[in-house]
Amino acid sequence: MSLTAQLPERILVTGCATGIGHAGARMLAEAGCRLVLLDYQETRLLQLARELDAVALPVDVSDHQAFADAVRRGIEALGGIDAAWSNAGVQQGGDVEEASVEDFDYSYVVNVRAHFILAKQVIPHLRANGGGQLLITASNSGLQPETALVPYSVSKGATIALARQLAHDHAGDGIRVNALCPGYVDTPFNAAIWHPFGGREGFLEHVAEYVPLGRMADAAEAAKVGCWLLSDAATYMTGANVVVDGGELIG
Repeated sequence: MSLTAQLPERILVTGCATGIGHAGARMLAEAGCRLVLLDYQETRLLQLARELDAVALPVDVSDHQAFADAVRRGIEALGGIDAAWSNAGVQQGGDVEEASVEDFDYSYVVNVRAHFILAKQVIPHLRANGGGQLLITASNSGLQPETALVPYSVSKGATIALARQLAHDHAGDGIRVNALCPGYVDTPFNAAIWHPFGGREGFLEHVAEYVPLGRMADAAEAAKVGCWLLSDAATYMTGANVVVDGGELIG
């Protein structure tokens, strides 16, 4: 039995200037994949693209038309597409009294609508190719609510629902769609979670109370699972919510 996994050749990745997407893009490039990288953090994105010999398309996923146009340009730059990793996200905190309507709306735009826009552009190309992979980064917060993270948890629940709906609708096209559901990852993205503890160091003093493995993940630990889901090692997986959280949901 061979344990060597083959990755798609042409992959578009969003939200890759930092965190899980950054680590994942590096892994995919090291495996020989051709990449188009999208993020709103232009300086970081351009640096990463130079290092990986990838195409960089700076864009804010909350700008509907600009984002759709950037995805189309990315597909053209690759000469087609075999897979996409829709990783862009935002974390807005607060309970229903603390969170603003603007926070809730922005969470929906970035954490749900942007995945929809990407899928709308990518899926026709994947179908024409006879199939492919779409990976959407969600969160374990979409499966079990976090305290005082209403905009984030609710939007991530919708993200998971979107991934499952896409998987259902397009399995017959040979397209696999899965949701990666990380827990606490040690990146500034989790500042809203750290805030009630006085910051990262304060949270580290309590993380073992929430996570059976007793620590946060580093970005590469979550990214490795994402790359695995994109590979041919996961050919019988679609519509799955793959949790990478150190046991938090069972803790």
